[in-house]
Amino acid sequence: MAEQVRTENPEFLHFSLSQVAQGAGMSEEHAGYIADAIVFAHRQGKLNQGLGVYEAIDLVLEIGVLDPFAVPELVDEGPAFAVFDGKGSSGYYTLTLMAKAAIEKAREYGIAIAFGGNHNDGGSFASYVHMAYEQGMVGIASNNTVPLAAPFGAMENMLSCPPFDAIIPSGKEPPIWASLKFAEWYDADISEAVLQDKPMKGKWLIDPESGELTDNAKPYAKPIPGYGRVWDATCAGQIETPRTYALNLWNEGMCSIINPLGKPSTELPTIEDFAAGNAAPSVGGSYFMCIDPSRFGPLAAVQERSDKFINKVRNAKPRPGHRVRIPGESGYRSLTQNEPTVEVLENHWAPFFDNIAVKYGLTESGLREAFKNEQ
Repeated sequence: MAEQVRTENPEFLHFSLSQVAQGAGMSEEHAGYIADAIVFAHRQGKLNQGLGVYEAIDLVLEIGVLDPFAVPELVDEGPAFAVFDGKGSSGYYTLTLMAKAAIEKAREYGIAIAFGGNHNDGGSFASYVHMAYEQGMVGIASNNTVPLAAPFGAMENMLSCPPFDAIIPSGKEPPIWASLKFAEWYDADISEAVLQDKPMKGKWLIDPESGELTDNAKPYAKPIPGYGRVWDATCAGQIETPRTYALNLWNEGMCSIINPLGKPSTELPTIEDFAAGNAAPSVGGSYFMCIDPSRFGPLAAVQERSDKFINKVRNAKPRPGHRVRIPGESGYRSLTQNEPTVEVLENHWAPFFDNIAVKYGLTESGLREAFKNEQ
C-alpha cells in the first residue's frame, strides 16, 4: 500500500493544534509552542514529527502524567548555564524556555547550556536549534526518551531513541545541520511499516525468542486504540553500529548523567506503561547548548566559511548514478520556500481530528470555519 498523504494549509494546522491544546487546558503560550514545533516539522518535510506526535501529548494527558496547567520553572542558573524543572509540562514548553535562556546567556558570554528535567515529549528538536540559527548562533539539543533500543549485542530495550539536532550558522548556502536520531527506529516506524504494508528500512527488530533480526514489523506491532502513529512493539530494537551505540550512550550522559535533574532511560516507563495508564514523564532529561560565534570573531566570516565549505562538498565529483547530498538541505530549502501547503500523513490526520479534537468539542469542520473567520 502506498504512503497516503494529503496537502493542507500549515496555518490551519497551527490554528487547530493550538485550539486543541488550549481545549486540554494549556495556556495560549504553551499551545503556541506546541503548534510552532509541530508545524515546523511539516514545513521541514519531517512528516513523522508532524501532526501525529500530538498523540504522544494526548496519551500522557489522558493518564495524568502531563499537567496542562504547569509552567516550567527556572530552578538554578549561573552566568553560562540554566536548569529548568518542567513540572510535568510538555517538552515543547520546557525546551522553548531552555532555548531562549541559553541563547540570551550565549549572547553575553559566548557559550551557554540549559538543562531540563521532569517534562514530557518535545517532538522534533529541529525547531529549537533553528531558534539559535535565526540569531546567527550554533544550537545543539537533545533529550532521552522511553527505552526503545537494546544495548549493542543485547535483546532487551534499555536505551532511548533520542532526537538530536545541531546547526551551524550559514549565509546563502544551507547550514551544516545534523538532524537525526541515535538509534534506528521509534514507534512511528512500526506503525508506518504496518499501515503501509512495507518492511522496515533495515533489519532492526530483534525477535524476543530467537534473537534473530528482521525487518517485518507485523508480528510485533501493538497498536494503541485511537492512535495512528504511537504504537508499541513486543520486540527490542537493534542499534546497527557501534558508532551509533557510542553516540547513544554519550547523549545519555548529557541528558541524564551530568544533568542535575536527569533520569536515565533505563529508569523511564515504557510505551506499554503509558498505554496501561501507569507511568511518569516520558523524558528523563534534556539539554540545549548555544554558541554565539560573533563573540569570537565576525559572524560574517563564519557564514562565509560555512558557505564555502558546503559549496565545495556539494561540488565533489559524484559517483556514477549518484548525487552529492548535504544533510538537512532539502528540509532547509522547504523551510525557506515557505510553501502555502504542507503534506500530512493520512494515518495521523484522522486520529487527531476524530479521536482527540472531539474530546474538547472540536471538529475539523468547526475548526475550519473558525480559522476562516479569523483570516
